[in-house]
Amino acid sequence: MSALPPRYIPVGHHMAGGMGSVIVCTDTVLERSVAIKFVSSAAHRHRMADEVAALLKLRSKHVVQVYDVLRSSANEIGLVQEFINGQDLFESYAPPVSLTAYYKQLWQIASGLTDIHELGVIHRDIKPNNMKTDPEQVIKIFDFGLARDDGPGAMTQGFVGTRGFAAPELYDRPFAFTNAVDTYAFGATAIFLATGGLPAELLEQPPRTALTGYSHLLPAGTALEFAELLNSCMHPIATFRPAMREIRDALGRHILFDQHRALLVHNSRASVISAANRSVKLALGTIGSIEIQYNGLSFVVVSVSGEVQINYQPVTTGAVLPGACVIALGAPNRRAIERRFITFDISHPEIVL
Repeated sequence: MSALPPRYIPVGHHMAGGMGSVIVCTDTVLERSVAIKFVSSAAHRHRMADEVAALLKLRSKHVVQVYDVLRSSANEIGLVQEFINGQDLFESYAPPVSLTAYYKQLWQIASGLTDIHELGVIHRDIKPNNMKTDPEQVIKIFDFGLARDDGPGAMTQGFVGTRGFAAPELYDRPFAFTNAVDTYAFGATAIFLATGGLPAELLEQPPRTALTGYSHLLPAGTALEFAELLNSCMHPIATFRPAMREIRDALGRHILFDQHRALLVHNSRASVISAANRSVKLALGTIGSIEIQYNGLSFVVVSVSGEVQINYQPVTTGAVLPGACVIALGAPNRRAIERRFITFDISHPEIVL
């Protein structure tokens, strides 16, 4: 390890990193603690370059922030990043205290992974050991030593990963991988956080997936929607796994069960659909009618007849209304006095961690 710039004062804590040593320092200029990760092995320089490129692009509440990059020599690089004190989620494991607490853990992880994937980056070593909870109880993902940009160049010749959390395709040589490897690892992490371990078949190399799925390992009362998504996360075929955004949004709906509100406005008159008033029926004589119901998760069309459009598109029973839309009763070819327009806006309460 080369000498540190004067602004960084070591505080005596040394930790093991995925690809090198980590030193905790005080940044005397900005007066905060930082973790500086060094890699000096020539064999790992390209991996650290990937980590730097990935973290410099990320701005996420649930991913550690990179502050600075130290390039002290041709064979060494240091990444100055947010320091999170305490144990990782593997070391601090405890059974979920409630279903909502479990959902909130997973929602934070899914949120971080969604942010990572939307930048075209693959973490590739998602596991409880690479997540910590900060003093504000926010879970953050770290250790991007294995990160790769998504796309045609995302290929490797050999296996690098963690047994139990590595997707089956990571054991093929060579292979092209996608962000579905993180989705698989998220599923394995969800199982670990529910049970404190992993089924034996997932620890095999390569892993086998149980034909019956893993719903039975989840906390009592887990929503069927999430249980099915989890089983899809563990699918042996990468293309069958869901996007992390889909998982994040599903978890968010269940955390906020019965807390949503929708405001309908017509001719300056407003009405609200919520847990206290779950349905509304809109009608314009015999021209068209629609009934909307709040099921605690979404606002759903439960009946429709005649000439009804949502955002100028035909609507069918079972459709979920988007966050903001216009409901039109009466076809576009009718006169204005034969049509009615209702604005529909859904409030999205904040998830409190």
